Amino acid sequence: MSMAACRWRGEFWAVVAFMGLLAGCGGGSPNDRPRGNADVSGNWHATATSSSVPTTADLDFFIVQSGTSLASSLVLLNGTPCASQGTLTGTVDQQAVDLTIRESDGPDTITVPGSTDGITISGSYSISGSCDGGDTGTFFANFIPTVDSSRWSGDTSSVNGTLTFTADLREDSHGNLNGTMSFSRSPCFTDLTVTGNQVGSAVRLRDTQGIFDAFGNTNDQATSISGDYSVVSGACAEDGTFSMSRP
Repeated sequence: MSMAACRWRGEFWAVVAFMGLLAGCGGGSPNDRPRGNADVSGNWHATATSSSVPTTADLDFFIVQSGTSLASSLVLLNGTPCASQGTLTGTVDQQAVDLTIRESDGPDTITVPGSTDGITISGSYSISGSCDGGDTGTFFANFIPTVDSSRWSGDTSSVNGTLTFTADLREDSHGNLNGTMSFSRSPCFTDLTVTGNQVGSAVRLRDTQGIFDAFGNTNDQATSISGDYSVVSGACAEDGTFSMSRP
């Protein structure tokens, strides 16, 4: 065999060995590589649409995620005659999610196998129990951003007139809120320290002195909140509506 042939054969096997080394170091198809689990922690607003009757139900919840485990200590149910709230447990495996919602003040359990891209959750649902048991349908949820911001401003409206206010709200990793609200033109209060929570699109705010209580809903971008409020004591006791927005 000529020297050239020997040199060519040596170079060929060197290339083969090098390619084998690359494969052993993870040079295979991207589809063979493990992918991480989707992050679904935070606030969600969902709509469940029945396939048997022309009804829909809205659900609001805050998911706390720990690895593959999902949990929500409060699920708000609107549009079902069976319950008004529940709790949620579940799992996430890459983009697959499995949710179980147990009604706290009702007899039913809702199971939801679905998938997520981290912004939406879509799938189907089925209900077991003595109220809506046997019902099935589609389930679709949108991620709702946090209302955490120092740039809120808004107004209230009641039979006693209007008030304007600004708010600074802070939200923790479980949906709990705390902050301040500063009112103008109120004869009874100016600066209030508030606590509350965000559960999906639902927002609750109460001041620490037991004067002011508000409940509202955000838009999908969490850039506005509107709803009802009460001043529950003192000369300014009243019921009314409020709206607030941020840039």
